[in-house]
Amino acid sequence: MQLLEYFYDRNNEIPTYHQRKFTISDFPKIFIYGSPTSGKTSMVLDYLMNFDSESFLYMDFKDPKFQFRDIMEEDVNGFVEANSITTLVLDHYEDDYFELLPKAQKLIIISSKYNSTYIDEEFEELRVPLLDYEEFFSFQKRGTERQIFNLFLRQGTLPQLAMQTAPKEQLFLTFIKSHFNESEEKLLTILAHFNGATVTTHQIYTYAKERYRISKDLIYKQIDEFQKKELITMIPEYKNSRQKKLLFFDFALAKYLTLSQNFSRQFDTMVALSLLKHTITFENIGLAGYITEHHELISPAPFDSEEVFWKKAQNKFSFYKKLPITKVYIVTIGVNYSFSIENILFEALPFYEWIVINDES
Repeated sequence: MQLLEYFYDRNNEIPTYHQRKFTISDFPKIFIYGSPTSGKTSMVLDYLMNFDSESFLYMDFKDPKFQFRDIMEEDVNGFVEANSITTLVLDHYEDDYFELLPKAQKLIIISSKYNSTYIDEEFEELRVPLLDYEEFFSFQKRGTERQIFNLFLRQGTLPQLAMQTAPKEQLFLTFIKSHFNESEEKLLTILAHFNGATVTTHQIYTYAKERYRISKDLIYKQIDEFQKKELITMIPEYKNSRQKKLLFFDFALAKYLTLSQNFSRQFDTMVALSLLKHTITFENIGLAGYITEHHELISPAPFDSEEVFWKKAQNKFSFYKKLPITKVYIVTIGVNYSFSIENILFEALPFYEWIVINDES
C-alpha cells in the first residue's frame, strides 16, 4: 500500500500544456496509445487537472519505485474503494502486469504500442501521433508561414521540440537516452540510415551485424517491437506488397542519427508521414511518389519549376496513364502552378498549402 500512497500523494501538475487535436472523452474505459514522446502522458495529466486531486489515482509503471515492488489488482481495487477514487490511470502499462485489470468508474490505460486485446475489454481507443504540421504551426507564437515551415524542417515532429529553444541536438540525445537501451539505440541509427529506402528485415540485419554484434533473433524482435510502437512504418510497393519502403517516425531525428538523409529524402519522408498522420491509405510507387486510396498521385518535388516538372510529366505520361489516377499533386517548397495533360490534372502546391487539403478531407 505504501507505493499506492506515494502515487496518490504525488504532484502531477504540469506547468504548461499546448492543446492537441485530441480530447479525452467521458467513456468509462479508454486506451491511449502512440509512439514514445507523442504527448500521451501530458494530455492525460492536463485532463486530470480538471478534477479534485483526491478523486484520481495516477500510476506510472516506469517509476523506478516499481523496480523491486509489486502490486496486486486486489490492492489497487481496495485502495480505489477506500479513497472513493473515480478515475484510475495506468501509464506505461505492460499488458501482462495484472491478471485482471483494476476497476474504477473511469479507467485510462496509456501505452507506447497498440494492443487489440482492449477491444474485447470494451475500451475506446485514442491514438496520439507525433505532431503534424498544423499542430506544429499552432504551437508557434510568431513567424511567417515560410519561417515556421523552415523551423518544422529543422525541429521535426516531437512535441517537446516544438516549444523548446534549446539546441535540438541536445533534446534529441536526451530523448534517445531516456527511451532506448544501448542495443535499441544502435538499431535506431541503422533504421534511420534506411529511412526512405526499399529494404527487407534481412537486409537491415545484414547491414547491422557488419557494424555491431547482434543476433538475428534479437534484431527481428526489436524491429517488430519498433513497428508496434510506430517508430518505423513499412509502406508497401504499388502492385508488389512484398516490397516495402521504410519510413522512420521523425524526419528530423533521422537526419540527426545518420549522414544518409539528404534533403530530398527528408522532404519525401515529411510528405509520407503527413499522409500517415491524416490516416490516408497509400502505397509507394518508387520515384513517382505515392498513390493514395483516393486515386491521387502525391509527388514530392521540392524544387521543381513548372517547366521542369512538365518535361518530367511528358516523359512519364505513358506510365501515368497506366495508373488509376486523375490528379497529380506536386508537393513543393514554395511554388504554385498547374497544368493538364489529356485528362490528368497536375497541381503544384507548397507543402504547407497541400497539407491543409489533407486536414480538411
